[in-house]
Amino acid sequence: MICRDTVQNKEYVMRQPVRLRLIIAAVLLLASALPDIGIQINTFGFNWTFYRAAVVVLALVTVVTCRGEIRLPGRREAVIWMAFLLIWFIYGLVLMFLSPYADTHRGLQELLSIFSGILVFYILTGLRLSRSEIEFLLRLLFFILLGLIILGYWEIITGKHLSYSMFSDPENLTAKKRNIHSASGIMYNTNDFSALLTLMCTAAIGRFRFTVRRMTIDPGWLLVAAVVVINRINDANISNFAIIIGGIAYFWFAASGDRRKTGLIVLVLLALIVVAGIVIYAEMGEKDGGIFSRLSWFVTKSSEGRGSLYTRLLIYRDAFSVTWITGFLGLGPAGFPVYFTANPSDSGFVNPHSFIFEIMSQYGLIICIGFLILLVMLMARMLKIRRDETDYQRREWGRMGFIMLLVYVITSFAPSSYILMTLHWTLLALLVLISEKERERGI
Repeated sequence: MICRDTVQNKEYVMRQPVRLRLIIAAVLLLASALPDIGIQINTFGFNWTFYRAAVVVLALVTVVTCRGEIRLPGRREAVIWMAFLLIWFIYGLVLMFLSPYADTHRGLQELLSIFSGILVFYILTGLRLSRSEIEFLLRLLFFILLGLIILGYWEIITGKHLSYSMFSDPENLTAKKRNIHSASGIMYNTNDFSALLTLMCTAAIGRFRFTVRRMTIDPGWLLVAAVVVINRINDANISNFAIIIGGIAYFWFAASGDRRKTGLIVLVLLALIVVAGIVIYAEMGEKDGGIFSRLSWFVTKSSEGRGSLYTRLLIYRDAFSVTWITGFLGLGPAGFPVYFTANPSDSGFVNPHSFIFEIMSQYGLIICIGFLILLVMLMARMLKIRRDETDYQRREWGRMGFIMLLVYVITSFAPSSYILMTLHWTLLALLVLISEKERERGI
């Protein structure tokens, strides 16, 4: 089967078979969502994980099979993203040699992660997937999420974890303080696992729908509810906050699309608030005053200089201060933990816990602003697709894309480091691919 596509109203034929293109894209998505499946090959001190090896191999396969086929016209957005990431990579490489705080080993991992992002954009947007192929990838995300949820509940029930989990690391002091029935999944720690699950939640909605007695059932919401429970057990409150905001945005879009549903949606939201209040009250214990006692405790801890939110605000303050000290040029790759190990923060943290402060403190203000501008531009494109597209499925892609980016930004405040995560590059590239295909349709 040969794929035909159009660029600037000129038809051309892509020689590679559709099945090969879809296999390349599917393997890339699997490698991004399952970056480390316990298989590592060490070459001269460098560990080749499943993700690192897959990105390099798939990039080479794409170059060979698509030689002469990947054209710049019609790929303006992808080229801008790749050019920006290349500038980011080169600037980080310069800082690696000039900054006294750059960590050579971990810094190299960060730079390779950024460079892998370039390859991911090249592969996914260069394949010029069709509408049905994009939907296939989104459905694949649904099943990957389902599998990870099953793994998470297996850990929660049995208390057993994979060999590379923080709970299997005898030197991890944090693991000794946490409940062993938390879920770290395929990741090293619980926060990263919850962030990974949360990033996939948006794609799960709308992939499969069943009608039973005139009532539409979307199993994607069951996966989202399952992730909320895992996040709660993992104490990943920021990830759950991202899901709540994403859910509100979803219902807002639904209400704006059909005014007749507004009343029903308001009732659903009120019901969710009531149920959440009852659950929280029951969890806090009636004898302790329920949620009001919890809020009072939170305010007291913050005023005493304790609590998660307070310590995060402290590390954000210190991250901005160190960015100021460097003249907004940055500490260099992986320089954040090096600096705050030598100059301890009042928060006690040595990691930024925010991709904004992670980028700004290590790679400077210009790189950080550039990345945020690209995110805002992509969000605007998703809103335009949602507003102007007449096809239902493509319009829903616009809604999914906007909510995914909203969840993306909020979730990025959960992990200790976001640059080293892998799935977010692929999700961004997938949204850019959707945006480019809609641009070809004049949207």
